[in-house]
Amino acid sequence: MSNEATEEDDVEVIVIALDDDGNEIVEDEEAHFTKDSDGVIDLTFDDLSRRRMEYDNNDRFAIYKLMAHFREGIVREGRVFCAGAGALGNEVLKNLALLGVGEVWFCDFDDIDTSNLAKSVLFRPRHIGRAKVDVAAEVLSDMSPDTKWVPLSADIRYEIGLGVFRRMDVMMSVVDSIDARVGFNRICAALGKPWLDAGIGELSWRVSCWDSDGGPCYECTMDKTMRQRQHLPYAPTCAPLAEAIREMNRQPTSPLAAAMSGAMMAQEALKLLHQNKMEEPPEQLEMPNGHQFYFGGGAPYLEVQTRRQLEGCPGHDHWGPVHEETDFTAEGTTLRELLQKGAELLGVDIKKVAIPLGYDFIYELYCHRCKTRSERYTPRRVRNLDLSCPACDNEEARPEYKRALRVFEKFVDEPLAKMGFPKLQIFQVHGGGKRIAIELTGDEKEVMGG
Repeated sequence: MSNEATEEDDVEVIVIALDDDGNEIVEDEEAHFTKDSDGVIDLTFDDLSRRRMEYDNNDRFAIYKLMAHFREGIVREGRVFCAGAGALGNEVLKNLALLGVGEVWFCDFDDIDTSNLAKSVLFRPRHIGRAKVDVAAEVLSDMSPDTKWVPLSADIRYEIGLGVFRRMDVMMSVVDSIDARVGFNRICAALGKPWLDAGIGELSWRVSCWDSDGGPCYECTMDKTMRQRQHLPYAPTCAPLAEAIREMNRQPTSPLAAAMSGAMMAQEALKLLHQNKMEEPPEQLEMPNGHQFYFGGGAPYLEVQTRRQLEGCPGHDHWGPVHEETDFTAEGTTLRELLQKGAELLGVDIKKVAIPLGYDFIYELYCHRCKTRSERYTPRRVRNLDLSCPACDNEEARPEYKRALRVFEKFVDEPLAKMGFPKLQIFQVHGGGKRIAIELTGDEKEVMGG
């Protein structure tokens, strides 16, 4: 007689649960574990919305649904912003596409050149000369057609309304300069948003998690040397290399470092997205705020650096609640109207209110050669700043600038858009020892879409 069981035999099925160390978990009747119809106990984290999964080969994201912390609805409805679309940005955006994140905004103002092809997974030789964000959007749309891709060829500090960032679930920076990181840090602090940052080198990479609300921010890590190099295009630690890089406007990086850090960056973004959307996120999704993960590739090692908040750090200025002004738009609202609304909300005279900008705002050029004055509305520190006089061929007219705007400006009755302010911008108005943040919410539908 065969020892093999026949179809009619009753085969006893024993279900054994193991912990992380491989030890058997013995059922405790007092724990009141819930069994399904097959007698299987769900030993993942307690979640009222858990459900029994069935793997469907026709479902692109079926494998993700088996992950304990993955909630499809949260990912599909998630809205993520990524500053930077270079080598590291390529990796991050590619991973977000594979995960099927619902809406991804990303910005970069560079064009693709031949050297980008050695380290950027989304770019091909036929793309040389085109804007990085436009090409990335095309390739990513093919990878994840259900994702809403919003490419922006813009400077995060001056050309994107703060209201855009305010509506994001996750903020990420993969830029290549200290100055851009400081700008992103200030934006996130003003809006009270935690954010992720990453950088790469030849064999090394770094991923950081920042939350200025009670913890350290990026600027808390900056020493005197970093402050001195803040406005350089790139800022390596080696002084001779910095001089050479300043001439080349390049910093050595590799696709290997970009791939590794881009993977970790996307994983932390996925965790942060769930944490922000879940009322009681599980312990597995706890964000390591104030930590930097550094990988050194020469003699491979991974180091976790714990940062501390620096007393008096300027990167912790939170603006508080935002007043949404639904009738205000960049094109339809003047500076005077904005100041008047601020005065009303603060309960002070309009002559006592001001809007600090935090940067040098050029409003006029004076030409010594032809003695003429001309309007020129732009931040002083932007790429390819044009200071040429429109009345003659003098290329170096003197800029006149301000760091705060008041009702006494001769351009006070000009629309905010004419002065270069983006749509859906948020302005901080000071007066009478108080301040309030006012948003041009009338731009929301146009900027964010339906």
